[in-house]
Amino acid sequence: MIRLATRSDLNLVSDLLVEFLSDTSYNKHTVDIDRDHIRRLVFAILHQGYIWILFNKEVAVGFLVAVKEQNIWIPSKHSLREMAWYVREEYRRSLGAGRLFIKFCECAEELMQQGVIDGYLTTRMTTTEDYDLESRGFRLTEKLYLKD
Repeated sequence: MIRLATRSDLNLVSDLLVEFLSDTSYNKHTVDIDRDHIRRLVFAILHQGYIWILFNKEVAVGFLVAVKEQNIWIPSKHSLREMAWYVREEYRRSLGAGRLFIKFCECAEELMQQGVIDGYLTTRMTTTEDYDLESRGFRLTEKLYLKD
């Protein structure tokens, strides 16, 4: 099951977000994670974007976070940016993991139809499967590397 997060999911999503940080290239810095900051961030995202939670039975096993933002290069344009897409490793090859992405795309398409956004972006993290985004209509705009 997938559903949008609510305020009552604040701690649940915050815990999953910490797992995401620990499982990606940010893992060198997990001792520095301020959980109160993460909770405030999740609270803000609940009001400025979307958080979909993936459940296996009654257990939350993943999420996708997306925020509406103004384009930094062309301020008259707005987009929906996927900020974090995380599914626990043992569930990554499940149908639910892909359905999270489909929910994000469906929401973005609706927002584009309504004229709220002009496009949407997704990111490939170190934990993301190597699937073909271009066949889904996406085009590569940048790659992001971290050196720490």
